[in-house]
Amino acid sequence: MKPMQKSTFATQADHPLPWLGRHSIKLVLLFAITAVAGCGGGAQPIDASATPSLPNANDTNPAPAPAPAPAPSASGLGCAPLAITCVEVTAASAQTSAPVTFGQPFKTGDFSPSQGLVARYSDGSNVPLQIDEVSTHSDGSVRFAVLSAQLNSLPAGQPRLVNLFTAAKTASTPSIPANPAWNLELEATTASGTLIAQPQAQLVTQIASGQGRRLSGSVASEFTVVTPFKDKTTGTPHPHLVARMHVRLYDGGNRIRTEVVMENTRAFTPNKSNITYALAIKRNGSTVHSQPSFTHFHQARWRKVVWTGGSEPQLQLRHNMPYFIASRATWNYNLGIYEGQAAKRESVLNNMASTLASRNTQPMGNALLQHDFPGTGGRPEIGPLPMWTAMYLITQDNRARASMMAVADAAASVPIHYRDEKTDQPMDVENNPNVTVRFGTSSPAIPKASSSTPWTPDTAHQGSFAYIPYLITGDAFYLDETLFWATYNMISLDPSYRAYAQGIVHEHETRSQAWALRSLGEAAFATPDSHPMKNHFTSRLNNNLQWYANHYQATNTRVSPLGANENHTDHALPWQHDFLTIVYAWLAENNANRAREHLLWLSNFAVGRYTSDDKGFCSANADGYVWRIGSGGVFINNWKTLYDTNYASNASKACSTIPYDDDGCAYCYGAIGLSMLAATTNAAVPNASTGYTKIAPKFPITRAALLNDPTWAIIPR
Repeated sequence: MKPMQKSTFATQADHPLPWLGRHSIKLVLLFAITAVAGCGGGAQPIDASATPSLPNANDTNPAPAPAPAPAPSASGLGCAPLAITCVEVTAASAQTSAPVTFGQPFKTGDFSPSQGLVARYSDGSNVPLQIDEVSTHSDGSVRFAVLSAQLNSLPAGQPRLVNLFTAAKTASTPSIPANPAWNLELEATTASGTLIAQPQAQLVTQIASGQGRRLSGSVASEFTVVTPFKDKTTGTPHPHLVARMHVRLYDGGNRIRTEVVMENTRAFTPNKSNITYALAIKRNGSTVHSQPSFTHFHQARWRKVVWTGGSEPQLQLRHNMPYFIASRATWNYNLGIYEGQAAKRESVLNNMASTLASRNTQPMGNALLQHDFPGTGGRPEIGPLPMWTAMYLITQDNRARASMMAVADAAASVPIHYRDEKTDQPMDVENNPNVTVRFGTSSPAIPKASSSTPWTPDTAHQGSFAYIPYLITGDAFYLDETLFWATYNMISLDPSYRAYAQGIVHEHETRSQAWALRSLGEAAFATPDSHPMKNHFTSRLNNNLQWYANHYQATNTRVSPLGANENHTDHALPWQHDFLTIVYAWLAENNANRAREHLLWLSNFAVGRYTSDDKGFCSANADGYVWRIGSGGVFINNWKTLYDTNYASNASKACSTIPYDDDGCAYCYGAIGLSMLAATTNAAVPNASTGYTKIAPKFPITRAALLNDPTWAIIPR
């Protein structure tokens, strides 16, 4: 019996079977790898086609458009010679002038903070451009920046390339009025009365002082304006409901984009609860957006983008994805997987759109996510990146983008958001070394909420929800989400287990360690160098990488000499080990401190399973569920004994007679193992390329199945 396919979304039970032979493992697959709750990525149940919509580069809640964009070539956009990279912009209607803000990762060494950038159309004409929110690589070159461009003469439906070149650094001087005609007012109607937020005066003060300024230049200025709601009658501030508005002024302040973020996230304020209200966003007394009454969960947030003044630019922006991927911002997904497979590509995208259309994408809706994180069943968000995010990177199609963004918004409703009232930032363990929100005793105590939510978050079954959305859009909301999830993965541990302020995540189970380290890497890499929490996340990542490198040494008799991540047991789960190895390969590619050192240790086991036939371990059995790696704390120290212990029925067989389990499962052991071998190849791990070259031809059906679900479609660079 093959593992149950993800598209069924069937529930299966966990079963503690420690060391089964291959055919027994295949029979239960520990019920599809804890029912794939731990396995990784895949499609939700999907059934019909739907008309996609054209997303704005500036807004993740776009109006419908009649047709999808054409499929991009895996070879890229055809940037101009000498350009670092380029982006493609398509207008839904002809526009004489339109601003756009987006994120752009850069390869190591391509662009220095001491340099500037110039943008030009393919005909050589200049495009006004400004650079903000810069994050740097370990060598000091720019890793990521938020770019704003003022586009002109955009014809309807005709893509235009905007090429980016290095140039001498010049000042980009903002020009905005001291008192913009913004005039937004928020009105929340509850059962007990009306709450209002009137932030205009605060914006004026911040413009004068420069406080809370995030973007600054001739194209765009953005301020983060934070204001509590007050009782309309008494003026008493609400203890929990807060409006956090990212106010972006374009065209000299005449066109204003406001990312209205509603938060119920305060960490230490007592009397936490869910809050039920209807919201009206008004300008000069007229309603520009109305949200019907709903229940806002505690430790949760939601967003709505509104435009005032000038009209909203109707634009779609696509990155030069080969360069985006080559920057090492993420793994090397197979951008050419759908070449010659247009019908399959359209089927997957249409099904994705149909599924999203049937889900709750309103505030506090779960979109494509499952409320019960620990629950078993197919989970498309579990993998290096979620299925829809991988699909977006590969296709840059509007339907995949809509799913990716809907999930990023839905993840904000999960009650893992703890904002420290003292710093106005996500909780940090450096200033709060004894805080915990899930296990152990917190000091100071974090008040419990008086109401519950449908969510049960955990760390073992956690996707990467907001990192790529931030890299694509440059929106502050998604950066904050990235930081909140990285924070949760530390503060959910008992303080003593995480070494208090050090933030060590090793006491999580292996798969949880993988996703926690991924979230720390995302936060450390994406956070701008000027951000008040940059050093916090960089230091916590470094603390972990140093801990792992120091702990996993050949002289330590408490660790597996074969390189298995044992986490205090006599057993290892190869697929979870692969999760961790894949994350470490990405960290090493980004030159994270000491990441390569531990990656080589992990790869002894991860890559060695596929390359040790001559040492008595048949690679056809490399993709098992759970193996005994020792007994009573004494570890197995050679491949032959490991094999005979776990595959006794095959011990006397020649490796050439044992078949590989190419069962066409896009989210099971074979696909995960291939992804690991590709990731370690890209990190220049010895023998990884040999392993990939040897193993990939053994899994033609599995590799074909990745067309339906590209979560694990990572290939060698």
